[in-house]
Amino acid sequence: MRPEELPSGLAAASSALTLVPSLIAAFLAVALSSVLIVQAMDRQSAAWRKRFGDDMRLGLRESFIELDVDRLFRTHRWVLAFVFAVVLWLTGQPWIGVCVLLLAGLLPGLALRVLRHQRRTRLAAQWPDAVMLIAAALRAGVSLPQAVAQAASELPAATGRELDLALREQRLGVSFDAAMTHLEQRIGLEGASLFTAAVRIAQESGGNLAETLERLGDSLRRKSALEGKIDALTAQGRLQGWVMVCMPLAVAGALFVIEPDSMRPLVTTWQGGLVCAAVLMCEALGLHVIQRIVSIDV
Repeated sequence: MRPEELPSGLAAASSALTLVPSLIAAFLAVALSSVLIVQAMDRQSAAWRKRFGDDMRLGLRESFIELDVDRLFRTHRWVLAFVFAVVLWLTGQPWIGVCVLLLAGLLPGLALRVLRHQRRTRLAAQWPDAVMLIAAALRAGVSLPQAVAQAASELPAATGRELDLALREQRLGVSFDAAMTHLEQRIGLEGASLFTAAVRIAQESGGNLAETLERLGDSLRRKSALEGKIDALTAQGRLQGWVMVCMPLAVAGALFVIEPDSMRPLVTTWQGGLVCAAVLMCEALGLHVIQRIVSIDV
């Protein structure tokens, strides 16, 4: 008997039975996909946490900041979730929330870059004084390790801590030359490289190390003063770059408040998304070009 010759109830039951294998296959496919997606998310989350922990731990150690990296990661994750929820509630567009989420995820890396830049700036400003203090102590008749210890006790944070760390390495059995090499690698300044080179040459071939360090300290001070003048002269160009970046964003925010209906397609349509992406890319490119122009290496 053909299905159309069966009663209506039996025909419906027969059709339902024919759909059972398809439903089971669909259920298995969805379940398998969900398991694979969850496993991939777990792997990505573990890799993200490991990379976040390694980068933050290294950056905080370099800046001599004691923080619990695991607690910082959990706080960062909750902040990202809160930011995404707020943006989604305000705009109702998931893609805007994802974009803001990606930008917010870059904040810890930017904070580390700011800390490293501040630390490098302090080291560059304090290093000529450190070299002059070591030279003055050598002229007073003390040994080089004692001169470094005296400079470490008199200098403020950044340079003082780095010199003290080098002395602690020496107390633990590391040679003075190796401790100075580690100091040079941690600081990463040209002045530190010149200092370690002068110390190494004086130890190998002799010479008046105090006079050499005095000349080096004077040269580093002159260079630091010249860099300060260059920074003052190029400050206007850097400020113009940031004004160029912030001005379109401020105008867009004002227009969203004044004419929300006219500006809504900018965030609710894919054409508006392309326009926003193009504007952000152009602003980033312009800021990069301006920073390269006003960046003068002495």
